[in-house]
Order: sequence, then C-alpha cells, then structure tokens
Amino acid sequence: MDDVKKLPSEIKSIWRLDAGINFISLLIVALIVWLIRLATSGSFKTVLTTTISIILGAALVILLIQLALIPYRWNFWTYYIDERQVQLHHGYFFRKQIIIPIARIQNVTLKQGPILHWKNLQKVIIVTAAGSSEISGIKSSEADDLKELIMKLAREARNDL
Repeated sequence: MDDVKKLPSEIKSIWRLDAGINFISLLIVALIVWLIRLATSGSFKTVLTTTISIILGAALVILLIQLALIPYRWNFWTYYIDERQVQLHHGYFFRKQIIIPIARIQNVTLKQGPILHWKNLQKVIIVTAAGSSEISGIKSSEADDLKELIMKLAREARNDL
C-alpha cells in the first residue's frame, strides 16, 4: 500500500443520500413551523411565514451545494499508508492533511451502519491517545485488510521503540 489511494466511487451515492437526508430534515423543520403557524394568529403569523421561506430556501441551497461538491470531495479525499505513518488528505477549499505516526496508533475500528452496509462499505477509525481519525468509506474486504495491515505495522513499530 505504498501509493496514494482514493475512496471507492460508491461513497458518492452515500454522500448524495446524506445530502437528501439533510434536505428532508430541513423540510420537516419547515413543516413543524408551518403547523405552528396554523395554530397562531396576528403578526406572529407573518414572522412564521418568513421563517418558513428562509428554511425552505436554505434547504434548497444547502442541497444544491452539497450535491455540486460531491465530485470535488471525492477527488480530494485520499489516504496513504506506509511503515511509518498513515496520511489522510481531504478538503477542496480548505485542505486538511492528517499524519498519524504508526507507533502512536492504539486501535483500528471498523464501523458499518445500514447505509454503508447497503453499498458494502465500512468506515475505518484509527484511534490514538490524542483522538481518532477516520477514512469515510472503504470496501468491506479492503477495510479488513487495511485494519490488519495498520495493526501489524503498529505492533512492529512499538517493538522497535
């Protein structure tokens, strides 16, 4: 695994679904405000109507931005593993590079919810004493191999200290 890897393209559909869930959540908030509006009268009704419009407009803008940025997000999310470190790179406007020394890794956890399971992906969580970092979605078979590789490298690095 000496080369820079990208997330599998299946993660894009997960991100699209996530954007849709966020959109639906905001629609539910707008519906609740609309129901409150029906129960009120007077000038407060105008405030609630404006609030509903703002929520719906924000929901649509957020959905469109999230969907438009998925290709960029996928292109700029990479990871690299060698015998000394794990590097995670992500971000399109504000680049973030996380370098985790192999010797500092305490645990590697695989996590898979129903949405990731649907696309046969798993989240790889790398835990150190300082916190944790994650690789958003790796194919399940590759995630198991990645976990074993990182833990093997971590054991070897600790034995060298």
